Amino acid sequence: MAHIFSVLGIPVYKADERAKAISAQAETKAGIARLFGAEAASDKSKLAAIVFSDARQLAKLNALIHPSVVKDMENWFKALENSPEPPPYALVETAILFESGMENHFDCVINVNAPVQEQIARCMARDHCTEEEVRLRLARQFPAEKRQERSRFTIQNACGRPVLRDVLAIDGILRQEA
Repeated sequence: MAHIFSVLGIPVYKADERAKAISAQAETKAGIARLFGAEAASDKSKLAAIVFSDARQLAKLNALIHPSVVKDMENWFKALENSPEPPPYALVETAILFESGMENHFDCVINVNAPVQEQIARCMARDHCTEEEVRLRLARQFPAEKRQERSRFTIQNACGRPVLRDVLAIDGILRQEA
């Protein structure tokens, strides 16, 4: 979905990718090692097994990483605002917007829904993890109904369902409001 907005010339901050990059930095890895052990700091699957099976451990990891991601995102937005030709708007793509409490940073939220089985299949293919691991992650996320209630727009991204019309409609509205 974010790719389509990007093709339309809208900058997209990919929070999950940035969080992974920040997690790979020496300072963050040292913090992860202090909290979860050296093995977890060097093996993403071991860290995932720890944090996605225990909400308290996940909260510790989030407290370590989220402030850095928010600062990085704020710097990204400032750079866009100060560019010679600022875009009409920009997007942040993140899987845990509400869970992280970041929704108040934005003017509006675009929610993307997909059937659970499709979410599982996509995540397994992308992250090379098991169905059980994906289900543990999904259990830590807001249910689709809650996300939809708190979002201005919702796009249904079921396999085979065209989404271009929805994206173009949202883009048109956001450009008008800019």
